[in-house]
Amino acid sequence: MNRLILFPLLVVLTTPALADDLREIYRQAQTNDTSWLAAQASRQAGIEKAPQGRAALLPTLGLSAATTETDQHVKTTNVDDTYRYGTDGYSVQLTQPLYRKQNAAAYAQGVSGANQAEIELELARQDLMLRVTQAYFAVLAAQDVLDFAITEKDAVNKQLALAKRNFNVGTATLVDVHEAQARHDLVVAQQITAANDLAVKQEELRVLISETPGTLARLTTRLDLQPPEPADMEKWVETAMNQSPRIKSQQEALEIVRQEAEKSRGGHYPTLDLTAAHSYSDAGGSAQGFAIETKTNQVGLVFQLPLYQGGGLSSKVREASARLEEANQRLDQTRRQVAQQTRATYLAVINGMARVQALEQARLSNERALESTVIGYERGVRTGIDVLNAQSVLFRTRRDLSQARYDYLISRLRLKAVAGTLQEQDLEDINRLLARKSPG
Repeated sequence: MNRLILFPLLVVLTTPALADDLREIYRQAQTNDTSWLAAQASRQAGIEKAPQGRAALLPTLGLSAATTETDQHVKTTNVDDTYRYGTDGYSVQLTQPLYRKQNAAAYAQGVSGANQAEIELELARQDLMLRVTQAYFAVLAAQDVLDFAITEKDAVNKQLALAKRNFNVGTATLVDVHEAQARHDLVVAQQITAANDLAVKQEELRVLISETPGTLARLTTRLDLQPPEPADMEKWVETAMNQSPRIKSQQEALEIVRQEAEKSRGGHYPTLDLTAAHSYSDAGGSAQGFAIETKTNQVGLVFQLPLYQGGGLSSKVREASARLEEANQRLDQTRRQVAQQTRATYLAVINGMARVQALEQARLSNERALESTVIGYERGVRTGIDVLNAQSVLFRTRRDLSQARYDYLISRLRLKAVAGTLQEQDLEDINRLLARKSPG
């Protein structure tokens, strides 16, 4: 066998078996996928927005202390002297905001920011499940293509050997031999391509789990085709409008912008703070020549009202209003996109079912057609190229059926993802369809 064929095959055959099924691959990805790990870190950072916003409503307490050395020369009509002394002191001040419109808006902003971080993590979790399933099935599909290529090559080899034998005994022409040889060379090239594609798909899966995938569990021969539940496209759209993480995230983004507008408007409002302070000072001397020790306690209200700041506050209010309109439009755009994607994915599931059923019937028909062609060839009414063409059509149908089954299952997950209902149990349901047997 050509070394170009052997190398990808050896890569496939010698990879360590680290995970057997979709569930284990998903667990590996949860531990090693960089996008998922980054999403978790982003969520951890985002939830801190809530306590940061709440802090603006709570009192602040500050402590300051100082020690100084004074060298003071005093000269009057009666005194001409120099005083050197040290002063120690400290001050504690408490401020409790009573009314600050900006602070209330900042707190609401922080809560929305934390909520958005949680929603974005859920979106990343669903995205991880989809990416893992797609990568897993991509490896299975590539393996199927390689298996079919090997099987087709074996069939063509038999046909080539038969053509050579018949030519030697005078019952076939040189054209039959050349046609069989040409088809043999073609399927050899297809096998090389298939082996290389499998290695590439395995590498893509390795990026997710940070390990070279081993032998993966395959789909069972039969696939129970189930329509979406409920079997009503508009109900799926309604569910997506209520549960889609993309829409929920955009709603929180809108709320953040709305509260930013409130903060800008709050710049025109007065503020009222309760303040309390205690200070202590111990001076070892003074201009009068004697030490001074003082203690001060203060409680009061501080009222401030901005009157004019060069038009900057009004400009910020106008900017915030424009940003709010932008966020509203983006939310509407997201709703439309989610509705469109829900309808398209629903139809993909329905069409996927029909395509799998049609290809299953086509496979049976092509198998019967190949049998008839072989019988016709044996009886001398069909040619060798007819047999080769029938074989090629059958194997192409098998490849298409294999891919259609994976596409159907992925479409089901995509529909739940876009509707916001995708859960790990859905992966478990697909995982139960996997077994260590090659597809039919």
